[in-house]
Amino acid sequence: MRLIVFSDTHGRCSMLPQCVRRTGPDMIVHLGDHMRDTRIIEESFPEIPLYAVPGNCDFSSAEDTLTFSAGGVLVFATHGHRYGVKSTVDSLLNSAHFAGAQLVLYGHTHIARIDYPAGMTVVNPGSSGLGSEPSFAQIDIREGGIAAKILPVVPKDPYM
Repeated sequence: MRLIVFSDTHGRCSMLPQCVRRTGPDMIVHLGDHMRDTRIIEESFPEIPLYAVPGNCDFSSAEDTLTFSAGGVLVFATHGHRYGVKSTVDSLLNSAHFAGAQLVLYGHTHIARIDYPAGMTVVNPGSSGLGSEPSFAQIDIREGGIAAKILPVVPKDPYM
């Protein structure tokens, strides 16, 4: 099972379909801040399940935290602003732990990172739309565990 995770696209979503084609995911997650940017993915890839949560820049009544199963792993997904992730991820980790999550996805900080606290894999894909190097996450779930990596939205030219 392969997931790709976008966050903080902020209206800059033209490259998302290319990221989907490049990675061939079984599932897509968007962690907010311009949740409407998922329309380009829904239209281009209606067959791929898509989960999305609103961020602090979204005006949505949708749930801001989702739990769902991916490849037998319980996923806890949120934008992160309601958990104060710019200061600490403690509240986020506490909620994810008590939800029984093995994989925790959050955004909001625009800083890509992968951590492994308390038996969980915690992934922030960074900003998929802003900054000099927009990024997203690719997560592979196999019997052997969870493998996550951060990828550039625009691949680097190997000849430069």
